[in-house]
Amino acid sequence: MKNKDRIKYTSDHRKAFRKIEKQLLGYNTFRSLFHDLDKMFLYMFFDYKKVRYWHRLHMPHHNVKAKTHSDFIQMVIDWECARYTKPDKPLNARETLAKFYPELTDKVLPVIEELGL
Repeated sequence: MKNKDRIKYTSDHRKAFRKIEKQLLGYNTFRSLFHDLDKMFLYMFFDYKKVRYWHRLHMPHHNVKAKTHSDFIQMVIDWECARYTKPDKPLNARETLAKFYPELTDKVLPVIEELGL
């Protein structure tokens, strides 16, 4: 199967996302059921770079599309849980914001603080 390792990587991340979301919010949102689910299917047919590009362009929890408070909450949870399952992404949400997305500080830092991170 194509991208089997990427599917496992994403599956582990999805589980961690739901776990961290429940810890931070006290419940799991409906949106978390579908978090990165598109990637699980797309990896079966397309190469990693194409899937990554498409996903970041179209999913509202990424900086290109994020507009609502809920989008930013999902973004922060995504950043926070990545360090638990993605060895190539060891930063927490606050560190990710500072290093990669400082232009989003005005919108995202209040969410990080709201979640107690």
